[in-house]
Amino acid sequence: MNQFVESQNILNEQQILQSEQNKEVIKQKPLIKPQSPSDKENRQDQYCMQKQQLTQKSGQDTSRLLKNENVEIKNLINVNKQLVNFGLVLPGNICEDDIQFQNISNETIIIEISVVCNNTEFDDLDEYVYSARKLNGYDYKDRFMLACPGQKQFSMKVALKVPNIRDQKGLFGSIIITALNQNQQKIQGQINTIIQSQVLLPLIQCSKRLINNLYNLPIIQMAFKLGKKLDCKIQFRNNSIIGLPLELEILDKNNCEIIVNPQAISVQSNSQFLVTMYVKNKQVQQIKNVLIIKIKNSNIHFSYPFIIQVY
Repeated sequence: MNQFVESQNILNEQQILQSEQNKEVIKQKPLIKPQSPSDKENRQDQYCMQKQQLTQKSGQDTSRLLKNENVEIKNLINVNKQLVNFGLVLPGNICEDDIQFQNISNETIIIEISVVCNNTEFDDLDEYVYSARKLNGYDYKDRFMLACPGQKQFSMKVALKVPNIRDQKGLFGSIIITALNQNQQKIQGQINTIIQSQVLLPLIQCSKRLINNLYNLPIIQMAFKLGKKLDCKIQFRNNSIIGLPLELEILDKNNCEIIVNPQAISVQSNSQFLVTMYVKNKQVQQIKNVLIIKIKNSNIHFSYPFIIQVY
């Protein structure tokens, strides 16, 4: 009996000891609390502060670069294009393309932009071959100077006006960017963007032209018979490697007895097209005039003298 009581007491002591150990473990175990809205806001604020600190550090780094006499312009200014290519162009064409500059420092930089045509044969021209303008105006110039605030960007239009030349050649130029700091000290180096285009001389031929002995010129000669429809279709061919927008008209409009159709047409490269001439006055016996075919937005035109006999 005594042994049974003693065993029961030992068992009770072990249970009490185990219970106290469990309580101690519960005290030591950390509690996981749900994240409150204020905690989320604090985390967002911390993220924004870290981001702002990184941005300020980046700006401070570029500011230190700007104060450094050995800093180069390529570390302060970004240009979005290294090449401006206008492709195939015609004499008299006017073309534009966009270019963008960005000041990646935190301080104002004075930027000078020069647009140069490298074809020296055009140095004496009254008009620019390559030039530029601001987006809010049409004052074309070859040199600009402007103050660009830190972390700002601006855009310009690079322009090409193709000279009236009679040979096919490349037109080459460059955009040269230099800069000064706020103390009017020159920043080392320069950024160059290449400009290029290729002048093309188109060719439109008419197979109906024959040499006239009286005028010693190739002339389109046609004959209409009274009583029949007084019209004639003339075949032309665009022998150029590009499509052409064309405008057609008669040279002498005052004494014009001819209607031309179409008056405007777009023709594909290396393709044929037809022009129809109508005689308005059936009483005339002979019509002499010139058909003019112009290439739209250029200074190129083709002349086709013609003689029409009505009998």
